[in-house]
Amino acid sequence: MAKSKALPDSALAGAVITIEERGILESFFKLPDTEQGIIRQLLEKYTPGGTPKIRLPIQDMPIRSTMKTAYKLIRYHRLTFESAAGGAVHSTYLPWIASITHIKMGGTEEIEITLNGSYRWVWSFLKRHLKESTVRLKSQYSIRLYQWARQYLSVGHKRVSLSTLRKILGLEELRDSSDKVVQGAPLQMWASVKQRALDQALKEINSKSDIELELELIGRGNYRRVQSLGFKISPKTAAERKKRESKKQERHV
Repeated sequence: MAKSKALPDSALAGAVITIEERGILESFFKLPDTEQGIIRQLLEKYTPGGTPKIRLPIQDMPIRSTMKTAYKLIRYHRLTFESAAGGAVHSTYLPWIASITHIKMGGTEEIEITLNGSYRWVWSFLKRHLKESTVRLKSQYSIRLYQWARQYLSVGHKRVSLSTLRKILGLEELRDSSDKVVQGAPLQMWASVKQRALDQALKEINSKSDIELELELIGRGNYRRVQSLGFKISPKTAAERKKRESKKQERHV
């Protein structure tokens, strides 16, 4: 493939999210549809300084089913993210909601659900991303690469340095505010990055999402070292999506 000079990371300022933001988005988009729908309703009501609540009429869902779904957002599904401080890696685990209240009034019943009031910056960040696609992908690398690629869907092509690709996939060194390395970079060899992260992510994105993502070129420098990569990003047509869904259903018959 053709040699080419890699773009500096500064050329993509704002395009690669932080490790905290990455974990928050992954936690949200991994939620099952019903649970994610509840959090979306809560976030739509969220304002800085407030703690939103929503009420779900029992007639829309049996009481046991409604309580079970809401309860999972406290005990089962966790919002998780990592950060670096004081020379250590900090992993934070939060329940999505703070409380569930069963309300009986006359002949009606409702479930009142209250968003967890901790870490308000998390809710502000998530609310800004509510309009992003809700395509569900299993691999953490697929989720990260997909979220990045959709930002450039209207452009159609994007070139990134290898160091930026590592940041997109979450394979960079983790440093604290004093620039001390608190966690080394996983998959240090390019062959490992490509085989265990990039190739798998491309395969899942192309088979399960609404976009087609193709690795077009690998730019190499001295000693054939990989310096940059070029991607072609295009939307799938309705016919392509329908065809893939038909194949998926046939496999399950």
